[in-house]
Amino acid sequence: MSNAIYLIEDATDRIGDSALLQRWRKLLAESDSHGRVYQSPEFFDYLLSTATEHAPPQLFTVIERVSGAVVGVVPLVLRRHSFDFAAGRLRLGSLPVPSVCLLGSAPLMPARAELLDLLFEFLLAHFPRCQAISLSSLPADSQLWRNINKGSGYTKHLLNNWRTCHQIPLPSSFETFMAQFNSKRRYNLKRQQRQLREHGAGRLALHRIEQPEQLPSMLEALSKLTTPEHRTQLWTREEMRQLALHGMLLCYQIDCGDQPCALILGLRSSDTLHLFNIFHDKALDHLSVGTTILHMAIEDLCSHRFTCIDLGYGTPAHSYQSSNATVLRGHVLLMRPSSRNRLACALHDTFVAVVNMARRFIK
Repeated sequence: MSNAIYLIEDATDRIGDSALLQRWRKLLAESDSHGRVYQSPEFFDYLLSTATEHAPPQLFTVIERVSGAVVGVVPLVLRRHSFDFAAGRLRLGSLPVPSVCLLGSAPLMPARAELLDLLFEFLLAHFPRCQAISLSSLPADSQLWRNINKGSGYTKHLLNNWRTCHQIPLPSSFETFMAQFNSKRRYNLKRQQRQLREHGAGRLALHRIEQPEQLPSMLEALSKLTTPEHRTQLWTREEMRQLALHGMLLCYQIDCGDQPCALILGLRSSDTLHLFNIFHDKALDHLSVGTTILHMAIEDLCSHRFTCIDLGYGTPAHSYQSSNATVLRGHVLLMRPSSRNRLACALHDTFVAVVNMARRFIK
C-alpha cells in the first residue's frame, strides 16, 4: 500500500544491504526515542537469532517516490496481547488481541500525522489477522502521541492507563552526581559501602559484565540471588549470550569477599542503561547492598559517559528517588476499526474504571 508520495514495502530480505543498513543507522542516530536500543539493527539481529518461541522480526521501509530516498525504517514483531479482566486474585477472563508491535514503540520516520496514518493503514492491511498496532511504551508528551490523536482510522486504547516511569539523569562526572545530595546523604552512602567492604574482610569488587565469556560466573551468581521461579521469568542463558555477542548486554555484579552479593541486569544503548532488575543477598539487607551496587554502577557509568539510567515502568525501591526524573508512558493499542473492537475497548475501559474506583473506596 502507498500513495502518490510514499511507497511502503517489506524489506526483511534486504537486512544485509549495506545502503539500507547505513540509512537505518542514520535514522536511529537522529531519533530521540527512549527505546532506540529496540529499534537498532543489533536488536533486530538478536531477535532473529533467538526466534524459537515467537515469530521472527520483520522490517519495512518507507520510500519517497520522487527521490527514491528511504525516509522511514519500521522494525516490528507480531505478538498476542490481551484485555485482561482481573482484579487481584480474581480473574474473570481475557480477550486475545493479536498485534503488530512496533519495536521501540515508534517508527523511525518523521512523526507527521498523514504519514503515520498511511503506515498504520498499511500495517493493518498487510497483517489481516492482527487486530491492533501495539506501542508498548509511548510517552504521553510525545509528538507521536499528539499526531496519533489526530488520526481517525482506528480506535485508540490505553492498556493500564498512563504510568510513571523513572529515569536517573547522569552528569559528566560522578562528583557532580554526588553533589546534588546533602552532606548527610553523601556520608550515609559512603558508610554503607564501607560497612559492606568490612563485611567482606576488606574486599568489595564491582564487575562490569558485557562479554559472553563473563556469563558463566554471572549466571552462577544469579542462581544464588534469585529463586528458581523468578529465574524462569528472566532471559535464558542463550538470550544473554546473544545480547552480549550483539554488544547490548550491560550488567553489574558486586562480590563481598569471595561471594556475589548483588547483581544488576540491563541493556545498553549508546548512552543509556536500561535497568531491568536488581537482585541482592537478602541476608545482607541490613547493609543496604541494593543501594550500594547502584551507587557503584552509577560511578562506572559516569566514567563511561553514559547520560541516563532508564528504569521503565513502576516506582523503584532504591534511595535515589529524589534525584530521579519521571515521565508518563503508556501501552497504546491502535485497534482495527470494527464494532467488535470498539465494544471490547469500551468494556475493558469500564472494567478498569470500576476496579480503580473500588480500590479507592476500600482504601
